[in-house]
Amino acid sequence: MLTVSALFVTLSVSAQDYFNHMDLGVSVSSTGIGADIAMPVGDYVRLRAGFTYMPKFHLNSSFGIDFMGDISDDKLRRMKNVMRDFSGQVIRDKVDMQMKPTWTSFKFLVDVFPIPNNKHWSITAGFYAGPSRIGEAINDESAIPMLAAVNMYNNIYAKACLGEYLYNVEFEDGSMHHGDIPFPNEFIKTGMMGMPLGRFADGDRAVMVPSENCLAKAEMEVSKFRPYIGLGYNTTLSKNARWKMAVDAGVLFWGGKPKVYVDNVYKVRSIEEDSQYYYYNTIWLPKDEYGDYCYDGEGNLISIDAPTQRIDLIRDVTGIPGKVGDMVDTVKKFKCWPVVSLTFSYKLF
Repeated sequence: MLTVSALFVTLSVSAQDYFNHMDLGVSVSSTGIGADIAMPVGDYVRLRAGFTYMPKFHLNSSFGIDFMGDISDDKLRRMKNVMRDFSGQVIRDKVDMQMKPTWTSFKFLVDVFPIPNNKHWSITAGFYAGPSRIGEAINDESAIPMLAAVNMYNNIYAKACLGEYLYNVEFEDGSMHHGDIPFPNEFIKTGMMGMPLGRFADGDRAVMVPSENCLAKAEMEVSKFRPYIGLGYNTTLSKNARWKMAVDAGVLFWGGKPKVYVDNVYKVRSIEEDSQYYYYNTIWLPKDEYGDYCYDGEGNLISIDAPTQRIDLIRDVTGIPGKVGDMVDTVKKFKCWPVVSLTFSYKLF
């Protein structure tokens, strides 16, 4: 019993020596705004734990929209007029996007003060951890009606490729009757409509279409665990040393290149001109049955594979056009994130 009491007293004294005060801090940094608590461990080490949150803000970008068919400027104008009359929406050549961060992290940092009798300079190592998704881009709400028109057009294009008719009627006995007017072959020659995303490694084109909810969306993901190293300068702001300020600069490692995911992507590939069939959504259609074929912008017969669930714009495709391509090229270069932070803290005890 005496031994246990002595051990308890020893641990209490040791804790007083090592964890003899606590600071509460708030920070502003390139990882967002945050709060943390800090406690010393001896004379040369300090532990910090807290969280950071990136406030919501928007950056504007855009996805281009194009017909994946053999289409002239005059045909493009006529097809847009057809869809405007059919859907009441004007199909523009781009979709405006709003990029915004979704970044929230827990952080645990260890500060080491390597210079004896100098508590100003510190070296820091630790980690940030949080959800893997740190940002997203989604179409502006004003573009939803236009994206609905794009989906409507692609549905007509698919029915035209399959030789279906403008309408079908189901009778009470379950029999089907269709009208005598098929979808015009003009749709087949024009091809599907979507957002070109460059080419896959095998040369096939990547084309994104709006989701069933008429949305175009991209998500940026990194590792959930992100190591950090940095250098800090610490000083007091009051005579009693209760108010303090610290400036830190360092690097947060993503765990490799970020990932930029998009959904609803078609894989469009060319097939030989002498082929007796063309291919649409897992169905081979004889060329001579309907008289016209699906073409790309270079006059080549094309096939369109079923939509994939998701591709990574960083790793899966190259040659992404427009502003999205510029953004992806920039993101590729950042395997880490520069961190500069300013922290104000108050000594609680």
